[in-house]
Amino acid sequence: MKYKNLILDFDGTLADTKESILQSMKFVAHSFNIDNYDEKLIENLIGLPLKTTFEKAFSIDEKLIQEATLVYRKHYNEIVIDTISLFNGVKNTLLDFHKQGINLTVASSKGKEALIKILKKQNVYDIFTFVGGEEDAKNKKPSPDIVNLIINKYNYHPSECLVVGDTIFDIEMGQRANVDTCGVTYGNNTREKLEKQKPNYIINSFKNLAEIV
Repeated sequence: MKYKNLILDFDGTLADTKESILQSMKFVAHSFNIDNYDEKLIENLIGLPLKTTFEKAFSIDEKLIQEATLVYRKHYNEIVIDTISLFNGVKNTLLDFHKQGINLTVASSKGKEALIKILKKQNVYDIFTFVGGEEDAKNKKPSPDIVNLIINKYNYHPSECLVVGDTIFDIEMGQRANVDTCGVTYGNNTREKLEKQKPNYIINSFKNLAEIV
């Protein structure tokens, strides 16, 4: 076993959440009469904290960002259970890792409440020792703070850990924590985009992770 601790992104890595995020962003835009946004830009910002996404996609100020975040979270938490499923092969692969004694953690920019809801619905919440959401680290992705928090919390050496994510923000986060990284091509970034960030591995299916770990 090469890695004892997996640090997993959520959106676009474990679960297909793109439509739920886009739907909630559009709901916010409609609620605040914002009509000059670029949907493709929003897609490219998936994986970053909400505050950053609102700043870049909607060009709104700090006060409005706080209001928009509340509207987004309320709407998202209402639709999250019905619109999200784990990617093919994720659940069984995670269960296999858990049986092998590998420590499973989540490092996400998503709100913790939504994360826990989804993982419980998919019957995998109990196999994670740590579910890290936006609230768990002061500095957000691609800052390495949440990775360092997990490493310190469970007393792992960086060489024993692997960060897995679908965006360049996840890969940069792991690299800045001196941890090996693995990009997945089925999420929100293309293989070409991931390759430019130079992760240690790139896989086309979550099941392929078993060959690396």
